[in-house]
Amino acid sequence: MGFTLVLIYMGLLGFGAMISPGIGFSGEMIAMLPPPVVDFSHAPAYGLLTWLLTGGLAGRGWPRRYALLVAAAGATVFGVWMEIFQGSVPGRVADIGDVVVNSAGIGTAALLILWRALPVDGTDGLPAARPLTPVA
Repeated sequence: MGFTLVLIYMGLLGFGAMISPGIGFSGEMIAMLPPPVVDFSHAPAYGLLTWLLTGGLAGRGWPRRYALLVAAAGATVFGVWMEIFQGSVPGRVADIGDVVVNSAGIGTAALLILWRALPVDGTDGLPAARPLTPVA
């Protein structure tokens, strides 16, 4: 189900970006929220997108770090395009601040994914180095 869930979630994010505040049921719901809540809701939304994309790619056999790098880049590009499209919606504007908050959510999710991947036994997860003795 990996990428099906990602596509559904991306569709929901796209739908949310196209809602005009105060117009229709969804717009009325958004208009009732304080502006900081609406602005900062981008961070967890794009963090979740990064997590879903990373899981989808890792589920297809990608190494976790490559999956995370591609997922973070993909979520960033998606967020920028949503802001560009949002600029064409009546009552909405494209805002660089939203892109910054999106990126903060993506970065936080990336750090959490990397932190979760650390070994539990206290090692740094790197193989032991060879001793620096001269070869005779």
